[in-house]
Amino acid sequence: MSDAISASEKKFRSLLEFAPDAMLLSNARGEIVLINSQTVTIFGYAREELMGQSVEQLLPERFRGKHPGHRAHYDAAPRVRPMGAGLKLFGRRKSGEEFPVEISLSQLDTEEGPLTICALRDISGRVQAEEKLHATLKELAGFKAALDAHAILAITDPQGRITYANDQFCQISKYPREELLGQDHRLINSGWHPKGFFRAMWTTIASGKVWQGEVRNRAKDGTFYWVHATIVPFMGPDGKPTQYVAIRTEITERKKAEEDRERLIQELTGALAEVKTLSGLLPICASCKQVRDDKGYWNQIETYVSKHTAAKFSHGSCPSCTVKYYEEAGLEVSESLRAAARLQNRK
Repeated sequence: MSDAISASEKKFRSLLEFAPDAMLLSNARGEIVLINSQTVTIFGYAREELMGQSVEQLLPERFRGKHPGHRAHYDAAPRVRPMGAGLKLFGRRKSGEEFPVEISLSQLDTEEGPLTICALRDISGRVQAEEKLHATLKELAGFKAALDAHAILAITDPQGRITYANDQFCQISKYPREELLGQDHRLINSGWHPKGFFRAMWTTIASGKVWQGEVRNRAKDGTFYWVHATIVPFMGPDGKPTQYVAIRTEITERKKAEEDRERLIQELTGALAEVKTLSGLLPICASCKQVRDDKGYWNQIETYVSKHTAAKFSHGSCPSCTVKYYEEAGLEVSESLRAAARLQNRK
């Protein structure tokens, strides 16, 4: 190694050895003249395997053909800059494994010519974290889209002021978004629930617990609607809520059906309370037609029926009894009345 290279190596070796990134120096021909221990660790080569070799050895094969041209372009106008800004750059380990890298270039002038200093960082962990974050954000975006399509979604600050309202919330409350943001949910309070209902809700979520319940709200036009609400507190490092996420599902039709069913049950219960039943074998006297009740008392049949049913009576005289009454009184009986009596007796 020339005196110039040796001087440069002595000058930079201490600095390069303790650098967290791979550091290597190459000459105008692209030959490696100095590397640090981090380069050995990252690429898996022994130091002697790289010294004097072309820097292209550390690149994936598909990039090696064009790289000398890139080196010449840099040598023509050297400056401190990141390499391949906006591009995805890769290194290649001795094992053949490729990995993403960040590269910064600078130039060092020596008596034997300029040397290019390359600082290379393995960003595999960062890329994996970014990919995981991107996948997580994409998944969260999907969840949010699904929630927005199905649920009434609102986010509030710790004081209960609305910081986010989705389209479903605006649609059911009939408030435009700009009228909801910055307000609290008293804007849609229907007055149906007692104050203790909401005090209990706030006590629950302020302690970090999830609250669920059914709430009757009032829209901007004065109409009422019911929702099943789940409120999830998001807690900060200090153990206090930083925001609340409220996920609601409209249940107005279900509540209406429940109210209708309850009203019907009450109406039927009231009606049944007024209905009296008449069943079983009734002992009736063949002569006087009185009925004996379960206590052994004899009553007129209409008295017995009135006590055991809701039936009402309208007294009159059947055709047979009328004919008999007329004959006993010596009155003339018309043929039509006798015909009606004969028809009654045949039945």
